[in-house]
Amino acid sequence: MASLPKRVARAVVPRAVRNWLRSPARAIGRAWSDGLARAGFVTRVGMRPGWDIRSHPGAYRFAYHAQDDDPEQVAEFDQFIRTCTPGMVLFDIGAHFGLFSLAALHYGGAAARATAVDPSPLACRVVRFQAAANGAAGRLTVIQASAGEVAGRQPLVAAGIGSAGYFVRPDGDHPPAEQIEVDVVSIDGLVERAVSRPTHVKVDVEGYELSVLRGGTRLFTSTDPPVVFLELHGDLIRSAGGDPSACLHLLAGWGYEVADVYGNPLSASAADHPLIRLVATKAVKS
Repeated sequence: MASLPKRVARAVVPRAVRNWLRSPARAIGRAWSDGLARAGFVTRVGMRPGWDIRSHPGAYRFAYHAQDDDPEQVAEFDQFIRTCTPGMVLFDIGAHFGLFSLAALHYGGAAARATAVDPSPLACRVVRFQAAANGAAGRLTVIQASAGEVAGRQPLVAAGIGSAGYFVRPDGDHPPAEQIEVDVVSIDGLVERAVSRPTHVKVDVEGYELSVLRGGTRLFTSTDPPVVFLELHGDLIRSAGGDPSACLHLLAGWGYEVADVYGNPLSASAADHPLIRLVATKAVKS
């Protein structure tokens, strides 16, 4: 339960204002970069040797830098690039600013396609900007929605400037006025709507991993299963009363072999991590 001053602040000060006040310098930087983007300015970002992105002015500062600065995210992203194949199809679930989608379209060649799913209006706006700036709007579909086991609606909370536009699970301290109802799609539902089946699925959904995976049961148990890149948010899952190991048991039951982003077989303590990034692959029977 939040303290009395915090409860009073939540009742009196709108969430958007509180988010701004938590990090005014970051908020000003975000507003400035968005203004530049609306004016048509782009920056050029070299993400990997031989691959430059024409980018929203704030995308690297607020998101993409992690794929250069954080060792585990660097390893995850480089492993993803190594798995990219000509003509690949990516479902980018929890796409945020869409870096994995852009990588799929670059390394997968002209026939590659990506579908970016994210509930954040900010994230979707940036992904659309990136797609247009890089001439990929016709190959990158953006869906503003959350992902789950079944289609419908669910409440989420905007985490604020400090989280670069993420939406997260509400807790008991978030009154209904702070919650936003968003559409929910399932992976299997996306497969039914898509022209092509995904060869790759990336899941980064801030603690909703189990329901998202269950929503793709038909795809993941099919004879042509995709490679799965999964960010397992153990602490967020536990804080909501769940068990992170349930995701690992589900993948194992489907016949997937799971390793960390460095290629090491999954350890017994993987589900104990606050957050761990995993790669799941399944041998296809001939």
